[in-house]
Amino acid sequence: MTGVPELHRVALPQATADGGDHAVPDRDSVQLGEIVLMSDRGLRHSINEDAAAAGIIAGDGSDRPHPRVAVVCDGVSSSTAARLASSAASRAGVDAMLAALAAAESPLAAVFAGLAEAASAAESAGAEASPGTAPSCTYTAAVVAENAAGTVQITVGNVGDSRAYWLPIPPGVPRQLTVDDSVAQQLVTAGLPPDSPAVARMAHVLSRWLGGHTESKPWSESSVQTIDVDDAGLLLLCTDGLWNYLPEAADIASVRADAEGIDAATVLVDHALQAGGHDNVTVILIPIDGQS
Repeated sequence: MTGVPELHRVALPQATADGGDHAVPDRDSVQLGEIVLMSDRGLRHSINEDAAAAGIIAGDGSDRPHPRVAVVCDGVSSSTAARLASSAASRAGVDAMLAALAAAESPLAAVFAGLAEAASAAESAGAEASPGTAPSCTYTAAVVAENAAGTVQITVGNVGDSRAYWLPIPPGVPRQLTVDDSVAQQLVTAGLPPDSPAVARMAHVLSRWLGGHTESKPWSESSVQTIDVDDAGLLLLCTDGLWNYLPEAADIASVRADAEGIDAATVLVDHALQAGGHDNVTVILIPIDGQS
């Protein structure tokens, strides 16, 4: 980078200067440039244990698109005060990725740095809790950055079952970028049909998570993937409050249709509520222009 980078970050739930939380509304949203974050408590839960954060590096003196980072986390409801883990992990992950990119590290290295700091933050959130009740959460992160050849790359990493989807403009084919860390996914990988009763029963039983006194590094090299993007489209990060009702990338693209920005986030969150709203639902949308 040729100039002094400026790091900008937003997060949900939004925090006050003294570190406390505002009274969290049923639905909250925030924007950072073209990045949109939206979170809704849903219809069945008394509190929202999801969290999200995003950041941009600006002020580097170049004409290339600013690198962007984002994280969604879903508090594991079987743990105590899960929102503490999700909030801490999302903020720590974004801060670590921004710092790594500002230090000229690669997007791949930035995502791994985010995973490490998020894991530490989630663990610290439950330092005083017993192993069976310590707060825990899922974690899905993305870095969107342009390489020296002018190609836009999306690098994603995840622990748990929050997801990232790439939704290119037609005729591009929408696709899921992450693989769930769940018992259901393990059964599918072992050969069971995705619509089998055994897979359905294990749909939300996690095999990996952050916090909750889990292993210190609950991810592997295969937890992080990079794709090149030639076409324009939308990168979506979401918790299972959305994909419970729209598990396929094509379904999400169809519901979102031509909506953009805050309207697209509203359409997706509203769909989840109208379909049942059994869980908290959180989305981050990052528009991508494609190859420059």
